[in-house]
Amino acid sequence: MTTRLLLLLACVVCAGMSVDGRSQPAKKSPFLPPQSQAAAPIAENTPIEFRGLLAINGQQRFNFFEPTKRVSTWVGLNENGATVAVKSFDAVAETVSVDFAGRSMTLALQKVKISSVPVPAMTAMGPASTTPIEQPSVVLNPTPADEARRLDSIAAEVRRRRLLRQQATPSAVPAN
Repeated sequence: MTTRLLLLLACVVCAGMSVDGRSQPAKKSPFLPPQSQAAAPIAENTPIEFRGLLAINGQQRFNFFEPTKRVSTWVGLNENGATVAVKSFDAVAETVSVDFAGRSMTLALQKVKISSVPVPAMTAMGPASTTPIEQPSVVLNPTPADEARRLDSIAAEVRRRRLLRQQATPSAVPAN
């Protein structure tokens, strides 16, 4: 019975050993998520930023931004002639492997930064002002006297505006 147990233990130990006698961890584990297996380190403080991804008709386009030049470029996968060459894309980790200026690097998709900005109060006429605007009172069932006052105020406003317009335009001097 003990020989069987020793034999079983020896088999288990030998199964875990490699040919050279050292135990090595599995290179690809079926229990780990795909992005954690031999993923290249994500580069930080790079001269370009991975800002966007667009897929149209089965073709993927990647947006890169150069902060020093303030230039944005759209590049396809394995596209020749561009300043940035996209070698591969990992959709799960949202990373791309690129060649830029003779350097190979892995870039992660930039996260969106949303911040709230205080909005000034608005009125129907535009930004809110500190001076109060006189609003005419609304009469639901005007009497003939109320209607006459309303029409008189409209006529007075029209006269005032005509006078301002005449003062603003120089009068034409007739030629002799």
